[in-house]
Amino acid sequence: MADLRALFSSNDPVGEREAFTNRQAQWTVVATAIEEHLRRLADPTFNVEDLEAPRTNILTFFGVGGIGKSTLLRKLEATLTEAEQRPQQWGAPAWAGEKILPIRIDLARSRTSTGSAFENVVLTVRLALAAAVGRPLPSFDLALRRYWDVQHPGEPLEEYVRRTGLAGRFGQLLPQQLQAAVSETVGALQLPGLVGSAAGQVTTALVKALRERRDRARALAGCTRTAALLEADPDLEALSFYPHLLAWEINRLPTKKQVTPVILLDTFEDTEDRHRDTERLLQRLVWLMPHCLFVISGRNRLRWADDALQGQLDYTGPHAWPGLAPQGGLLAGAAGQGGARQHLIGDFSPQDCDAYLAGRLPHDDGQPLIAVDIRTVITRRSHGLPLHLDLAVARFLEIRRTGRTPAPADFDHTFPALIARTLSDLTGDERHVLRSASLLDAFDLDLATRAAGLAHQAAARRLTERPMVTQDPYAIWPYHLHGAIRTALRATDTHTEDGWTHADWHRAAERALDALGRQWQDAHTRIPSRTLLVACLRQGLRLARDHRLDDLAWLTDAAFAYTDDSVWEPLAPPTTPATGQAPVDTPADALAEVLTAIARRQHEHREGCGSSGVTVGIKQ
Repeated sequence: MADLRALFSSNDPVGEREAFTNRQAQWTVVATAIEEHLRRLADPTFNVEDLEAPRTNILTFFGVGGIGKSTLLRKLEATLTEAEQRPQQWGAPAWAGEKILPIRIDLARSRTSTGSAFENVVLTVRLALAAAVGRPLPSFDLALRRYWDVQHPGEPLEEYVRRTGLAGRFGQLLPQQLQAAVSETVGALQLPGLVGSAAGQVTTALVKALRERRDRARALAGCTRTAALLEADPDLEALSFYPHLLAWEINRLPTKKQVTPVILLDTFEDTEDRHRDTERLLQRLVWLMPHCLFVISGRNRLRWADDALQGQLDYTGPHAWPGLAPQGGLLAGAAGQGGARQHLIGDFSPQDCDAYLAGRLPHDDGQPLIAVDIRTVITRRSHGLPLHLDLAVARFLEIRRTGRTPAPADFDHTFPALIARTLSDLTGDERHVLRSASLLDAFDLDLATRAAGLAHQAAARRLTERPMVTQDPYAIWPYHLHGAIRTALRATDTHTEDGWTHADWHRAAERALDALGRQWQDAHTRIPSRTLLVACLRQGLRLARDHRLDDLAWLTDAAFAYTDDSVWEPLAPPTTPATGQAPVDTPADALAEVLTAIARRQHEHREGCGSSGVTVGIKQ
């Protein structure tokens, strides 16, 4: 696939392909899920009309913005469409030869009203089936035709499909098939007087025939709930249940026409709203079409297995969605927490970053345009985040357009666009907590809340559920902010609309230092903890140094406690910033220098005299 932005950013013939790196693990997950799904469909006990069985027809990939989720889904679509598009390292799946129909839907492109967004999803699925199957699906098609006539009077479906661009992907087969379904119904019921009638009249006749248990009607639309759905008012609520008819029609296709849809729903976070209206409709689609496998990508994990959502969505809890239920002993709400069917998209390794940059802008002879020394700097600053790599590529082309040769120093910085992307779907309180937490190497809910100066932990809890926060449940403070986001936020925050001033950052540093002190003092009062003391000192000294805090507050008392134990773990942060800059002269630097000197003297003394030597105290 050509990278047109790169192609039109330079006079050189570069950027004519989109680089795709690895993601072998994700492909293995998808291939395994499809294999299991096909095996489940082949089970004689599988019943597409069973509305109570738990659903396992779903797989989710989530991660921070710019991690490569959309690229992964595009590659999956291409791979499932044509085996030749599959990266060589992925290998052939065990189910090769089965007819798989990938249908990728970018939910970001459907961001209008809830109704039209869901309509487009349903139409896209049916259009794809129209092209793949090439025949009417009578019970669903009749219901859809009736819905369209009522909800879009005077707007032909053909024109809507053409206007929205859906026809470009799947052709114009659907309108003809819907009309064929109406004609097939009239013929099957032997009602020549209804030839050319509106779908509503034909539907009424079909419902009557079904209620009377006529064999011809049941052969045409034998799904148990067909009559009830056709009798319901054809509104958005009814449309969200029509996929049940579609699933029944797919399941009864003749052998030569059988197909297994794999529906790829991209940018699922764009369906989130206060009342979960669109999410409820899409969840209903997944539940009512167990014959289809749904692969969902978004910035956040799906919470459908959480009992707390009962009443907001139709189907909730671990019994309904066993694959989405939390696994293991991770803390509730952790970003990395998911189930067997929820997978966090991770960062690129340094090797993958280099391969991506080398393959993104090749010369005609295949050699990389970006030199290895520049690639090394970009890789280091990216922390493995693909979005940073893309922004660096754009920066590389921008410099070349000025006639200057890019140098490594041009890329030893962060990008404001990365922060704009990160903050876009956070609430005001979540952004406030995010900035405060970026001051800390690690944090827990209490520490993040106190550093933000908030009275309640709700915003901090919601932030920890975002994939930009990772978790180590065995650490003192379990949560860690993504390195690239943390660095970019503190370096480029002034470029955002609600960015903090220098005074804002200074006050937040004071709150964070005070919060660390409270945690140590409270714990020290109950049960002294050497591990917590050292951790608090490390973070506290760095905060006081970086933000030039004159009041060391609790740090002095903590330093005395540190020397009294006579255990000398590495403690002090570097006393100078980046190479070539002058040392920072702050009270925190002075205290760190003293502690470092004492620790050094202790180690020298013990090496010379053994462990029984006299302890050198801070008061000396």
